[in-house]
Amino acid sequence: MRLTAADVDDVWLPSAPWGTRGYNRMQVNAFLRRIAATLDGQDHVTAADVGAVAFTLHPTGRRGGYDPGAVDAFLCVVERALAIRERHGHGRDAPRPERDGAHDRPWRRITA
Repeated sequence: MRLTAADVDDVWLPSAPWGTRGYNRMQVNAFLRRIAATLDGQDHVTAADVGAVAFTLHPTGRRGGYDPGAVDAFLCVVERALAIRERHGHGRDAPRPERDGAHDRPWRRITA
């Protein structure tokens, strides 16, 4: 099985837990649209781009935003899939990587 644009389009990301600040939904959604477009051959987001992306946090005192842990976990899967795809010459048949937890660094995507 491989990661497809439909997989990215259909991903469900939970809201941040009560009392915590989540990632800005508009920024995350825009980046996910770019990833889907890349998988369809319409854009060029690389694994390095996914690894370096940072999102602002939802404003203090207002509930909302995506759960940072869920977003980071999904982006780890995307990052690995794009890395495999890049190693295989951007082929659309790259397998869907299994998440191994080796890249769990939730702090890397948080900006104030």
